[in-house]
Amino acid sequence: MHIDIIRDKSLSSNVGEYARMLLDGARICFTCEQPWNNNIANASCIPEGDYQLLPYNSPAHGHTFVFHNPDLNIYGTPDMVPNGVAGRSLCEIHSANWPFQLRGCVAVGQRIMSMPPHGLGVNASTATFALLMGKVGKGAGLTATIRSE
Repeated sequence: MHIDIIRDKSLSSNVGEYARMLLDGARICFTCEQPWNNNIANASCIPEGDYQLLPYNSPAHGHTFVFHNPDLNIYGTPDMVPNGVAGRSLCEIHSANWPFQLRGCVAVGQRIMSMPPHGLGVNASTATFALLMGKVGKGAGLTATIRSE
């Protein structure tokens, strides 16, 4: 299985990045992330590129996946970051509604929309996350590509 996260540059701002998510070529949901901030841990969206998605049991979010591509300094878990490397880790897919609620992760939702009191975000995130996890299951061999259009 493969996930594509295709960012919509017309919606991107200093507040966040917004995208549609495809699963094996079919749209499954939408996403939000923090804006690009030079790949700073906990403060930036995930760099564009190709990733392995590794199953992860998050203390905060339960069963999920983390992005992993050492060439982009993105590592699945902290123990995968080589000594002396300033890489990021634990970039998860999980539920949230607005970019400010994220710490370098990807939130999923049914639609991108303006929602009081914080403006543009994704709605129905908890239900959408459950739907996504139901479709990908344990996700052995799951990969992802993040790109802009």
